[in-house]
Amino acid sequence: MVDIVVATPAARRAMARERQKDLYGASLRSLVYGIVEDYGISQARLARVLGISSAMLCQLVSGERIKIGDPVASARLMILDQRRALVRRLDAPRIKEVLDEVARIRDPWPRGGRTSSRAIGDLREIADAEQLETAAAKLDDDFPRLADFLRRAAHDLSG
Repeated sequence: MVDIVVATPAARRAMARERQKDLYGASLRSLVYGIVEDYGISQARLARVLGISSAMLCQLVSGERIKIGDPVASARLMILDQRRALVRRLDAPRIKEVLDEVARIRDPWPRGGRTSSRAIGDLREIADAEQLETAAAKLDDDFPRLADFLRRAAHDLSG
């Protein structure tokens, strides 16, 4: 006979937050709360900047969902997180400019970045989009960030 373990809702949320740490380096709860505090904005305003619904952001923060499905929204979140130290020194009008600038981002790949463009070039020399997708699928469980990078490179190749 096989024992089936059914996790409680609280346990599922805790597992989701752990998975978020693997994907984002921290739980989305920590990231979102830090960004909201440093930028002096509400979660609803953050959701608008990211381009996702407030309900979706709440589900991500609570651990009901693991991952931001839109790569552009995910990139916006990472950019906001990277600019937190800068924003702490800015006044409200300048913070609004930063938020508006991030909200206008339409590409998950930062343009002009030497490291990422060089890595993509190297990948283009050795693999096509299908091979990159296959490699990403094999890496999903153990190396989710690397798998995501390969998928983005595959999308860039086929786009």
